[in-house]
Amino acid sequence: MNEKGMQHGRNWNSHKINGYIATEKYDGCRAFWDGENLWSRGGIKINLPDSWRAVLPLGIPLDGEIYDGIDGLYRCGAAIKYGNFTASMCYMVFDCPTAEGEYCARLDFAAKYAVVPLKVVTCKPVSNLSRAKELLSEVISHGGEGLMLRNPKLKYADGRTAELLKFKKIM
Repeated sequence: MNEKGMQHGRNWNSHKINGYIATEKYDGCRAFWDGENLWSRGGIKINLPDSWRAVLPLGIPLDGEIYDGIDGLYRCGAAIKYGNFTASMCYMVFDCPTAEGEYCARLDFAAKYAVVPLKVVTCKPVSNLSRAKELLSEVISHGGEGLMLRNPKLKYADGRTAELLKFKKIM
């Protein structure tokens, strides 16, 4: 597994987002659980601590990232490269590719497995651009990076899509 098998968004550029779902965009290192192993975006098989391996669900693919707070990007990189996981790291799940249903239903399915260090992002509806800007301001106020805006009907597929958008600064 590598980034070619993962779903990726595009930058928001005046796309219509009414009815989309917002989740926080975390600044960590992308990682895909294939149901047996965790893989980096670059195709590195990540050497997991036993505590992580014990809670990641066998046979259930999850897309997410290793996250260690707003200042943890470099620590996450060390975890991928050298296996140096910290107690504060988590695996933030933002999709469950093989689960049935629309996006929030897939996250609800993944949430059944949410035991530390596995966490699932929270869905927030976006009625219009003003609401997206409000949510973005909230995320930025606590040091976050931005939002991911997604068409809730979007099925998981590899590659880039204009129905999954990075929304990172007040436009």
